[in-house]
Amino acid sequence: MKKIQIIAVIAVIIIVLAGLGIVYMVTRDNSTDGNTVVDARGRTVEIPDEINSILAMKSCSLELVSFFDAVNKVTYLDRNESFTDTSRTHTYVMSDLLKDLPTVDVSNQEAVAATGVDIIISSDISVSTLDDYQAKTGIPVFAINADVEFDSPVMYNQLLALGKLFGEEQRAQELVDGIKAMIGGIQDNVSPVEGMSGYACGMNFMGAANNPFLRASGDYLPFTYSMLTNVTASNPSGVGGQPYDTDQETVIAQNPQIIFIDGIGLSSAVDYIKANIGTLQLIDAISNGQVYNTMVYKDWGTNWVNQLINVYYVASIVHAGEFEWTFDQKANEIIQLFYPGTTVTYSELANAQAGGECRNVSYMF
Repeated sequence: MKKIQIIAVIAVIIIVLAGLGIVYMVTRDNSTDGNTVVDARGRTVEIPDEINSILAMKSCSLELVSFFDAVNKVTYLDRNESFTDTSRTHTYVMSDLLKDLPTVDVSNQEAVAATGVDIIISSDISVSTLDDYQAKTGIPVFAINADVEFDSPVMYNQLLALGKLFGEEQRAQELVDGIKAMIGGIQDNVSPVEGMSGYACGMNFMGAANNPFLRASGDYLPFTYSMLTNVTASNPSGVGGQPYDTDQETVIAQNPQIIFIDGIGLSSAVDYIKANIGTLQLIDAISNGQVYNTMVYKDWGTNWVNQLINVYYVASIVHAGEFEWTFDQKANEIIQLFYPGTTVTYSELANAQAGGECRNVSYMF
């Protein structure tokens, strides 16, 4: 009797953690003909024994799939995937493989059902929406979380779950270990820089900003890992504390010594600085020429590859001369971690994106 009670308690704990996105499971269920999967939204999904065709729909789903060999099994694309928008890392790197695939309007459930794919990967948040979509298409829907970052165990569990889903457990573990090692290479070897604070802006999140220079992030992982004080407070109301709008007076009062502008908002942010240079020169970072461009962080979801590259770029500037590696070397290593064997280099990837390569952009104003 006690054994049954213990098992019941364990089952409840697993269900609760799964619902929070902390635990994922892919197990053999002897009562069905397929595999039972618990996805990022805590849903139990039955999938076929073999997955030979995939549709990745909505933001970040295709990006996550593209980190695995399973990307070769993608047979249809969400028509919102844009291979002309080269600021989306995955669509640029995987362009030759994917750009000519047929597309489908994912809002048309009958059209999706007609594709006959074996599984759908979706970043929908609502459990009811996911369940309804699965019921109406007759295709298993596995949910991923598009909002998580490298500081959350949900991100790593998500990769491990996809590895099990695709039968690529070793690849998933390689990704998890590689990302953690990259972050550890910074976080474990730096100390706070006295008298230095940073401002991260130019963000594109939940829609483009009216003024990119004033679209800031108070939860910017490259600052966290470099132990750089962020002048912008954490945003308790945003998704994961993500970027929100501030105002010029606040930024001047905060007086950051260094500014990093996201590439997607660089052009407009620079225009704003030029138009207001007389006032903005009160900011140390602007008067001292310490304004830098970074890779595009958000574009139809999180560019996880770019964000890890940004971690290394910020560290290379904030802690200049403290590392044996060069930034370009590490940026290329990061691309190879996510896309083993790709011929795409950091320089090529960066120059294809809005803003171009990571660099000091003070000369622009």
